[in-house]
Amino acid sequence: MTDPRTVAIVLDTTAITAWIRGSVAVGELLIEIDAEHGAALIPLACLVEAAHKTAMLDPHRLDLLVDHPATVLVADDPEDWRSLAAIRALVDRADLASAALLSVDGEVDVFTQDARWYAEVAGGSRVLEFE
Repeated sequence: MTDPRTVAIVLDTTAITAWIRGSVAVGELLIEIDAEHGAALIPLACLVEAAHKTAMLDPHRLDLLVDHPATVLVADDPEDWRSLAAIRALVDRADLASAALLSVDGEVDVFTQDARWYAEVAGGSRVLEFE
């Protein structure tokens, strides 16, 4: 039996999109998280949005990300709809609301290319920005 992984970060749509495009920053982060037996959460809404935005790129990269040993695909809990709606009002997109709620609930950062989206969530303290 293997030990459960500790949640280390949440990947938002921009991080997933960057992975599909071959981002070194996202790849290195996943290597570090895996080495520490951690987990990067992938909100289902962010995965769907990233797949939509990168439809003409390599879909195999999405499979690699979803199947990566350090990633966990997470769907929103229907009972969280009120919290998601409240956070959506702050971040202005449903996919980002999903990432933000996972971040707040798990007390981990969202890995993103634009920290401004999360400025109103937890005082902007739950963000790790990359270029």
